[in-house]
Amino acid sequence: MICRRRPAPVARGPEAAGFTLLEVMVAMAVLGIALLALLTLHHQSLESVIHSRDISRAGMLCQTIMTQAELEQFPQLGVTKGNFERYFPGQYQKFRWERDVLESGIFPDVRKVRVMVFYGPKFSRIFSITEYLHNPVPAPLEE
Repeated sequence: MICRRRPAPVARGPEAAGFTLLEVMVAMAVLGIALLALLTLHHQSLESVIHSRDISRAGMLCQTIMTQAELEQFPQLGVTKGNFERYFPGQYQKFRWERDVLESGIFPDVRKVRVMVFYGPKFSRIFSITEYLHNPVPAPLEE
């Protein structure tokens, strides 16, 4: 009968290499918290980009409606509303506009034009521009 000897077990003392289970678990917890913070920052960054894009679009669309009021030269008093299908077919379906034309209250040949663009969830966000337009046709002189 041949007898083989087993190698002697290696002593694991303070000089032994490797990590304990507790050290690995702590490292994983720290890594998980750091990754969660990075994902949160990334999500906030994406929301900021989307919000900035919507504000830029609302400003551009608001200026489009104001330009139309300027082209009318002296728009009629009252409120008009609509969407941007007429100006940009198939685009900007999540945007609506409203134009309010009022007398200036001081000068009869000046009108206050306020344009509001509604956007966002349930059109709850508003971008507005107010401008005063002068009647280009001079009023007849009274004698």
